[in-house]
Amino acid sequence: MTAVTESHGPGRDPVVGSDASPLDLEGISDSVDEALAITLCMPAREDIDRLAGRLRGALNLFLTEDPAFAWAPEGQMHRTAHRLLELNARPDAETPQFTAFEYVRDLARLTKRFVALYRESHPAEEPND
Repeated sequence: MTAVTESHGPGRDPVVGSDASPLDLEGISDSVDEALAITLCMPAREDIDRLAGRLRGALNLFLTEDPAFAWAPEGQMHRTAHRLLELNARPDAETPQFTAFEYVRDLARLTKRFVALYRESHPAEEPND
């Protein structure tokens, strides 16, 4: 599978990091937090679709960043990510809003696990406070 990053709309690109790291972990974590903070007051469908695009881009980067994860116990995470990223698994314009909402939350939960795993295996790349 070839990684394809998606358009993230106006504003900061949440997945492209600095020269030292190809991943913007803070931006990705912000997208995850935003997706998981959604409550019963569901946002507009456009916002759900925007988050889905940002999170799919982040998952694509994780899948190509460290292929060794695919063979570790985290391999199940890779299989789940590939399943969520398949074109036929993605919500389209005809998909009910709640189904799209659940899809974004699934993306966010899995991306959160990838962020934690990446931080654990790359501690030297964390910014100093």
